[in-house]
Amino acid sequence: MSELNHLLHASYELVQSLDRLTDDSLPQEIADVVKLHAKLAVGSAWVPVPGADVAAGAVNIWTMYLRINSKIGMKLGESVLKTIASAVATNLASYAAVLAVGGALKFIPGIGSIGGAVVMSGALYAVTLASGYVYLKALTALLKKGGVVDENKLKESVDDFMNNNRSEIKTFINAAKKEYKKEK
Repeated sequence: MSELNHLLHASYELVQSLDRLTDDSLPQEIADVVKLHAKLAVGSAWVPVPGADVAAGAVNIWTMYLRINSKIGMKLGESVLKTIASAVATNLASYAAVLAVGGALKFIPGIGSIGGAVVMSGALYAVTLASGYVYLKALTALLKKGGVVDENKLKESVDDFMNNNRSEIKTFINAAKKEYKKEK
């Protein structure tokens, strides 16, 4: 199953957990939010300042989480989503080690900035897709447990998913990078 099918399936599971299956288009809308932000992440790779590119990618992930929450009618504080987005992006960046290489290349004036951006584009695309996938899966797991969704429970759910599904996440990121290269 491609990473985009994984996103659609994860979106469907989330909507099902929310008991909102009456809106057939909602899972596709959620998956589309994640795909849009993955494409926007490519643009953040072209920020010429090392470190600022990754920060722009983290902001992109945070706004993606805000848009997902808006789609499902979930209200969480922006600071909590920023914290979660930064933690997820940092953890996932280790799977896409080329981010460090791309950042290092940007220290070389001219061609280094271009080379670094090219190297980082696919990695940021994949990390953003995976960040959306992790968030959807963590929200779904939390909602299936029942009760109120609060920031502490959401952080725990994200950590649990990331710690217990490392090989799934790594496979997802590798598939996303390959898909990016094919589409590029």
